Amino acid sequence: MKTILILVFAALGMYSCTSRINSQNTLKPIKVINLNISEPSGITSFNNHLYIVSDQNGTIYKTSLEGEVLQKIKTKFSDLEGITIETSTQNFWIVDESKRTLISLDSTGNFLQKMKIKGKQQHKNSGLEGICFVESENSFIVLNEKQPKQLLEVNLNGEITNKIAFGFSNDVSGICFDTKSTTFWVVSDESQSIYNTTIKGKLIKSYKIPVDKAEGIVIHNDTIFVVSDRKNKLYIFKKPA
Repeated sequence: MKTILILVFAALGMYSCTSRINSQNTLKPIKVINLNISEPSGITSFNNHLYIVSDQNGTIYKTSLEGEVLQKIKTKFSDLEGITIETSTQNFWIVDESKRTLISLDSTGNFLQKMKIKGKQQHKNSGLEGICFVESENSFIVLNEKQPKQLLEVNLNGEITNKIAFGFSNDVSGICFDTKSTTFWVVSDESQSIYNTTIKGKLIKSYKIPVDKAEGIVIHNDTIFVVSDRKNKLYIFKKPA
């Protein structure tokens, strides 16, 4: 009898694990575009255009919504892992991962200011990653990739005002703010997944994506754009209802 009960509980446990795995939906891209951009590592949108930053050459690329390069904005920085635009000034903010800094540039790439973000990281490639600007809070949201996986709320003086730990993915590599739902969309390179969370970091739903080395994400007009660093591709998904 004891043996039977053990087998029953084991079967239930396996079913529970399988059920949790199967509950994660899969998003299929509606379009995959080859980018003429080396190692795209971050993406944002503004005025019906995409802005993609390259980790390899530190250039910001203004593209159409189809990924066609319209303008190249050179910067003097490297190891760039994220990009956003401060809407009131229309200035760029980019992330230098290894130096743990946020860098502000004007629309032509001229340096404006730099903010050092406190914190320690065990490896230069496991620090600051994605960034987005939340206008209603007048704050930046910055991801720390892993060890620890964190969402950092940062004010305009570079001070961390809040920290939220993420436990639902192997790492975090990109983030954007959805103004319609007032939620975050977070992409994980290692987990090959997109996560929709509340502004408090609570997981709402997760989605598997067929993207190798996903490094950046942005929402534009109910469409999700994801860039692949390794494949130099832009993946376009329909945002789930």
